[in-house]
Amino acid sequence: MRMDPSDCPPWIDPGNAFRLVVNCDKYKASLDYGILEMDEQRHEIWVDISSGYNLDKFLEDMAAKTIWGRSQTLAVWATDTDSAAKWKLRRNEHFEKMILGRLNNRMAELDVEIVEKEGYQYQILQSSVGSKATSGVTSHSGPATNAEGVGDTCTSPQMEPDPVVEVDWDSLVILAPPELDGEANVLVDEDNVFEAMGFKAADQATAEEDIEEPIPSIPPEVEQDMSDAAIHVDDHAPAEPMMDWDRDNPDMSVGTIYPCMSEFRLAVRQHAIVHEFELGTEKSDKTRFRGFCKANGCPWIIRARTQADNSVRVQINKYSHQCASRSRVLGTMASQAWVAERAIPLLKKKSDMGAADIQKILEDKYNIEIKYQTVWYGRQRAADKLFGKWDDSFDWLYRFKAEVELRAPGSIVEIHTEKIDGKEHFSRFFCAFKGSIDGFLEGCRPYISIDSTALNGLWNGHMPAALALDGHNWMFPLAFGLFDSESKNNWIWFMEQLRKAIGVMPHLAVCTDACKGLESAVKQVFPWAEQRECFRHLMENMKKNFSGSLLRATKENYQMPTPLEVCYEQPKKITPRKKKLATKVKKASPAKPAKQ
Repeated sequence: MRMDPSDCPPWIDPGNAFRLVVNCDKYKASLDYGILEMDEQRHEIWVDISSGYNLDKFLEDMAAKTIWGRSQTLAVWATDTDSAAKWKLRRNEHFEKMILGRLNNRMAELDVEIVEKEGYQYQILQSSVGSKATSGVTSHSGPATNAEGVGDTCTSPQMEPDPVVEVDWDSLVILAPPELDGEANVLVDEDNVFEAMGFKAADQATAEEDIEEPIPSIPPEVEQDMSDAAIHVDDHAPAEPMMDWDRDNPDMSVGTIYPCMSEFRLAVRQHAIVHEFELGTEKSDKTRFRGFCKANGCPWIIRARTQADNSVRVQINKYSHQCASRSRVLGTMASQAWVAERAIPLLKKKSDMGAADIQKILEDKYNIEIKYQTVWYGRQRAADKLFGKWDDSFDWLYRFKAEVELRAPGSIVEIHTEKIDGKEHFSRFFCAFKGSIDGFLEGCRPYISIDSTALNGLWNGHMPAALALDGHNWMFPLAFGLFDSESKNNWIWFMEQLRKAIGVMPHLAVCTDACKGLESAVKQVFPWAEQRECFRHLMENMKKNFSGSLLRATKENYQMPTPLEVCYEQPKKITPRKKKLATKVKKASPAKPAKQ
């Protein structure tokens, strides 16, 4: 890997610049106040080789970037370019030789390790009073004089060791004074301690707080001088980087800071759109960005680099544009990410806003032309950021099931999947909350109306639902689900889960539409239940079979309780099954509302 001259800092001549990349593994710093565990570190040091940079200066630079204890030092390792073997840099000559061997690449990668100093002896504090008992901690005294190559030592005069006295701890008996046995000896009263500590009683402290100190009067001329001498102070520090940027007209002057590289790319595209020029990208990665104006002969360029805290700083913004405006011609500057960022506030106000409406709003506001495909994908990104990805919603069903069963024990939540080409695919879903189940069993009529509605969104399936009637003839939700189509197998599975939820009810009426699969499922799962058909669906079927003036006239003259008499005018067209269903209207059943 070679160093790019354009990457070097402005304070170093590119001809003398040399880049050091330093890697440091995890280590423990033995500090005076304890052990401090340090994580892995990676540092970048730019040096001027013309100044005689050596190992000592490198250690000084590393001391400013990391910490180690006084008993530790830094071991530096370099990798040989030919044999790939690591060798330790012990002296300044080794370090200078390493730099000379890598002048062609203008960079070197070093590994450092925090190690203990050889021959270092810790300073031991001696007690001024000798102990008569044997201690569990032993200390070793250092040599009387400093020896070459041993390191720094602490010298002390030779002293005769204290004699060791053996103590039989088992034979010791501690006796309490007879006069203190069983009674408390109060040395100081608690009130005296309270006053000695400076505490105040609650009523005294409250009384002192209520006393307002008089505001001193200030002469008018002094007050005017104080007002003139007042200095405006705000919280903004001049050297503090501003991480927030103008989304509509971002600043691209040298020194501007952006939170990360992705934010900078959005900002520079917005800058190109606002100033009506087409941005070209020479290089763009995680650490640097180089852009230019695509217009022929325009000298404008921009450079940005990632800082140590992952923020991005504009390094170069040379020359002014010498090209004409290219508004209403561009479509490349408005990327999907750019559209997504500006579609988020629009979708927050109106979640069902389409791509065509977003395209018109953005084109009118920024005076550019955007492809519909770019706007469509940008809207999808914005919707995913606001509401989550559509594909992830199927996986979230299991989290929904676990949360419902945790918050409402006794609820029935079932998910059925099918394996296709070795992968699990969603098939069916059923949900009945514990509150709905108990409310139906204890406070509703034994009547269930079942139907499904088609879903016309991204997933073209059906949502079945089971509703009941409470004592006020209001609809009471019982259960709902999801499946791909109104097939017999899907309805049987849904009815089996419903039976698991409500159990076996001796008096039950189930009202359905004319769906054959649903009627078969009710007969199979609830064979004892009274089966009814929805009157609205019955009338829709009658419109198909009995069209003409006869049906229109009879609908106006007859009410719902007499459909059988109306149909008797066309006895040949009425099947025995429809006669049976019409007769059920007059039957008494617990599911029917009581007469007032």
